[in-house]
Amino acid sequence: MKDGLLIIERIIIESLSKKERNLQEIILDTDLEHGLLLNVLPNLLMKNMIRYNRGTYSIDKENCFLWLNEINKSDNVKEEAKELFISLVNQYFTKTIAKKSEVDPQLKIQKVWLTKDEEIVLRSHMAGLESFFSGVKDSRKVRPEKEKTYEQRVVIWGWSQYSDLVDGVLQAV
Repeated sequence: MKDGLLIIERIIIESLSKKERNLQEIILDTDLEHGLLLNVLPNLLMKNMIRYNRGTYSIDKENCFLWLNEINKSDNVKEEAKELFISLVNQYFTKTIAKKSEVDPQLKIQKVWLTKDEEIVLRSHMAGLESFFSGVKDSRKVRPEKEKTYEQRVVIWGWSQYSDLVDGVLQAV
């Protein structure tokens, strides 16, 4: 990613956006290895995204307006979504997953013909999911849980016409 963040960098930023942390707390919240953090944290420091003071890392609040819009630009979020989706597909189809997580990855893809009425029902279900996730996020703002950043679930859903997806693949070639 050129101007965006790698998934590893993003999970660190998400962790530090909740509160400032020392290295051990970052390890516990992100489940990233010590050596990996020692390689990634200096990059975030050099980009003025985080600060280090007396053993504690925090978001650089004075400079965050300079980089926050950049990392959340459509192209950068698109790259993050691709990275997450590719990882999910790879994880799902890996037969010998070293069980790091107690949660099995789920991936369901269906190609179906839908009538107009069935498409309305599908749109309703999609809106229901969106509402559910918005409600969960809103409830965390009111009643924060002591959840670790790495314990978040990544849920991907969507739909498209088959021919549009084929066109998208052809454009990428």
